[in-house]
Amino acid sequence: MKRLLCLLLAASGAAMAAPADPLTAVAEGAVYAQTRCYRLIHHDTFDYEDCLTALLKDERRPTPRRLGMEYFGWVGAQNSARLGMRGAEQSAYEFLGRFRATQKRLRIGDEALCATVAGDCTVRIARMKQMEAAPRPRPAPGEGDDDERPHH
Repeated sequence: MKRLLCLLLAASGAAMAAPADPLTAVAEGAVYAQTRCYRLIHHDTFDYEDCLTALLKDERRPTPRRLGMEYFGWVGAQNSARLGMRGAEQSAYEFLGRFRATQKRLRIGDEALCATVAGDCTVRIARMKQMEAAPRPRPAPGEGDDDERPHH
């Protein structure tokens, strides 16, 4: 009886230590990026991108959490690009390339990834594909060159 109890305890401990569902980890990464960096985009798109880049340095491997941070980077920048914020389109293209590479390595489909961040997935996925099909636009003066980027 004691042996059975030990086996049950060991099995329940192993189950608790098992990694979370990948999509849950993606969503958690997106929320983390949002809470840490999104407020910055309303004042400075470049600070937003820099904040996310700093977070990603701590998450070097292509994990679901990293995918969530990269994906939210794109979602946030894309939203600001729609509003015409300076530098947002370039940030959106930067994060598009990043999250697509991680997404491919993790084999997570567009619909599943999109569902991890609230919003209209039909429009968001269409925009992803549209951006991928079009050549990346050249940055406007002061948007792509670190020497010309405004620093606040």
